[in-house]
Amino acid sequence: MYCKMKSILLLALSAIILSQSYGFVYADHDGNSHVNFQVASQTSEEVPIITIETDSSSYVEGDVISVSGSVSDFRESDPFTNFDVTIRLLAPNNNIVSISQVSLDDGSYFASILAQGPLWKLDGDYTISVSQGSDRNASTTFTFVHSISEEVVEEVEEEVIEVSEEELAEKCGPGTHLEDGVCILDESSESETVSANTGSVPTEGFNSWIYSITFTLLIAFVIAISLFLISRVRGKKTV
Repeated sequence: MYCKMKSILLLALSAIILSQSYGFVYADHDGNSHVNFQVASQTSEEVPIITIETDSSSYVEGDVISVSGSVSDFRESDPFTNFDVTIRLLAPNNNIVSISQVSLDDGSYFASILAQGPLWKLDGDYTISVSQGSDRNASTTFTFVHSISEEVVEEVEEEVIEVSEEELAEKCGPGTHLEDGVCILDESSESETVSANTGSVPTEGFNSWIYSITFTLLIAFVIAISLFLISRVRGKKTV
């Protein structure tokens, strides 16, 4: 009997200990009875370890591309964070245009790249990336074109030509029109001018003929008078 009582007491004591342990483990500090094993999630956005940016989103041939960024966990005394970063520039076809290493200055870096040379063959989106080791990297893109679109240049030239032709047309006088940048007589005005010139030719020829006959007769008259006077002088000398 004594053994049975002892066994019952041990079982009761074990049950009490287990229940107290269960309540201690699963109860929260506010006294709530529900169980909470969840770890609080991070609400704030994570700050990237390494960043990269350019001073513009597009460039043309001859521009200077300014690249900058930083390493957030940089510590000058830590050899695992205090080493150079590698900057790579890739063309639209993924060919490497340039690659260089830049030192960190208090966790920040800066580099300049000239958008000119034999490797800048393609127009389009170029990718520039920065890395520090194998697990720290970031990238961004920008647009590159060699020059202004030829279509835009042609449109500008056409507008200039149209304005010039209008100005020249205003300078052409009445009875003329602009053709290939030159003022030309209208067909009606040209025919009238030809007719007028053709009608004046006979008149000018007749006047010249009258003048020549008159001049000839005048000379003949002078010669006749001279001969008459000479003959009279000789007749007086003979008498």
